[in-house]
Amino acid sequence: MMRILKFIGFGILGILAILSLYGMTLGHLSDKQVVSIAKDAAGKYKVPNKKYVVVIDYDLWIFSERLFVVDMTKQEIVLRSRVSHAIRSGLLFASDLSNQPGTNKSCVGAFKTAESYQGRFGYAMRIDGLQKGLNNNARARAIVFHDFESPFSYSFGCFVTPPGVNRQLIDMVKGGCLVFVRKN
Repeated sequence: MMRILKFIGFGILGILAILSLYGMTLGHLSDKQVVSIAKDAAGKYKVPNKKYVVVIDYDLWIFSERLFVVDMTKQEIVLRSRVSHAIRSGLLFASDLSNQPGTNKSCVGAFKTAESYQGRFGYAMRIDGLQKGLNNNARARAIVFHDFESPFSYSFGCFVTPPGVNRQLIDMVKGGCLVFVRKN
């Protein structure tokens, strides 16, 4: 019985992945909504580099573009990408979130980008959580931005972006930009 359920589950997942390749998504944010979220977050959280705000919307499913870089001067989205969530946080949507070390789950809230470095998964960027109890363990948990080529971009808590986007994203926002990860 478990084999049948796994087969059905992966079959549905495959169908949803194919739909996403053709631009069909579950849920959508307009550019205006994304810019508004970035403006609201920038007003609440103080970071040294105010040029860009990264918005990640975990209300959207894993196969959609749910990472947005907003140029705060132009008030427009300058980069869009898919981004992972932790496999232990949910299959299609990040729903089980944690700040606790060892959980290998995604966390949400406001983060500040830090330094870039060359690591186990190539070019990467550290981040610092700005909200006690919600994401302040991000650095201790080694939650970073990095790339990884896989048809299913899950992580153990990191923000994994496609290889073609990763370097551009990191070079654009490293050194103190705001990252706001939302989940309603």
